[in-house]
Amino acid sequence: MHFDNGGLSVLTIGIFPNIKKPAVVKVLGWTIQYFKERGVRVLLSNETAQKMGYLDLACSHETMINQIKIAVTLGGDGTLLNTAREIAAAGIPICGVNMGQLGFLTEIELPDLSVALDKLILREYQIEERLMLDAAVIREGKTIPVSVALNDVVITTNGVSRMMKLRLYIDNELTANYAADGLIVATSTGSTGYSLSAGGPIINPTLKVIVLTPICPHALHTRSLVVSGQEEIKLSMVSNQDNAVLTIDGQIIYNLLPDDTVLVKPAPFRAQFIKLSGRNYYETLRTKLWKGKADANF
Repeated sequence: MHFDNGGLSVLTIGIFPNIKKPAVVKVLGWTIQYFKERGVRVLLSNETAQKMGYLDLACSHETMINQIKIAVTLGGDGTLLNTAREIAAAGIPICGVNMGQLGFLTEIELPDLSVALDKLILREYQIEERLMLDAAVIREGKTIPVSVALNDVVITTNGVSRMMKLRLYIDNELTANYAADGLIVATSTGSTGYSLSAGGPIINPTLKVIVLTPICPHALHTRSLVVSGQEEIKLSMVSNQDNAVLTIDGQIIYNLLPDDTVLVKPAPFRAQFIKLSGRNYYETLRTKLWKGKADANF
């Protein structure tokens, strides 16, 4: 079948599937065939192509970054988060297909897949920029880059829960002292993740702000703090914490030493989210985060 794309140049799309999900085999095959029938060039990473049996679509990470115009993820929010960290610096827009349980960050549900892919081919979408964070560790006077984050950067203890004492500096100004099990530094995108579970506010992801939420604070008056997305955050450990860790988007773990200082600042680039017509953030809140029997019977 030929797909008329209105004379637009050949579109190259990179697919980033979660190969650990059994159902992804069928969806990946269907998506590749759908794109090919419509004149779209599809690329897969070397590892994915080898494991999924599409050697003709294999390419290096560098080639992928340089040639694709859109990234499509097949999985859940975790797949999208991982892919965003890989490609955001290249300014490649990303669109997630939900094959997980919640899929709050993903844009496409499986029943709507064919209609949504047609919109991608015809460029019938908008781009929404999302703030990303750049996390580093200052150790013995040297700054060690760790990773960028789309959702959050978390400092906590590894293993048995144990109270930490942390000093928070914003733009080098001492702002707060925390006695808690840890602290979450989240983007507005990540406000509906771990931060929300710890009692943080829900923030519209188009707002370029950062929310700091303590984990199980040992003080009744402690609340989340929302700051500008342009400010620099430093966290130093007051107590001799020998089992502290830094986690990035809940996927990367970096072991901290007692005298380390964690530095979090806005990344020099933004994640580019593809938004299809007909989807509204507040509708997603209602149907995915607040959905329940009470809502259905209202």
